[in-house]
Amino acid sequence: MYDFADQKRIVYIAFAIILLISSAVAPVAVFYPLKVIFITPAATAVGTSFVSLITGGLGLALIAAGFFALALLENRMKRYLAAGLLFAVGILGVLLSLSDYYYVTPDGFTYNGPFSISSQSYQWEDFEKIEERIGTQDNIRSVQSIALYFKNGDIIEMSSGKIFEMSGTLISNIKEAGGSHERINLEE
Repeated sequence: MYDFADQKRIVYIAFAIILLISSAVAPVAVFYPLKVIFITPAATAVGTSFVSLITGGLGLALIAAGFFALALLENRMKRYLAAGLLFAVGILGVLLSLSDYYYVTPDGFTYNGPFSISSQSYQWEDFEKIEERIGTQDNIRSVQSIALYFKNGDIIEMSSGKIFEMSGTLISNIKEAGGSHERINLEE
């Protein structure tokens, strides 16, 4: 017959396995939709960086490791110390993943980058210029990255994500507000 301690270990291992499997899909299937739901309804497009998906997945994997520590470590002090540390770092990873986003509204652009807690909102008049950096990959010319330059000296450069889908909206709004648009060929 199993005793209560064995039943707890089975539950911890079950949670750990569920979280470990979820760490591969939850950042895309859960975290991104949560961002879209809770960001202002005025947002015409919402994006997140690739780093956000990695930190979210690693965060869930670390929480799963915390459950494994609770189930497998025999020494009570080591068990709770290891689990507590893994839970804390894992929760931090999930929170950093959830706080990594950018979006476009009719009034401007809001950016909360990777490993940042607070967001920065920019009005269209705050933009100096937008650069599209064009490169060739597999004999196909395409935009490799987009750089946003602001009048206050800030620069945001992104090379993946929904920013490419937003680029047309960004370019038209920035040009309409007096900013400029440049296309730079990287191979020349």
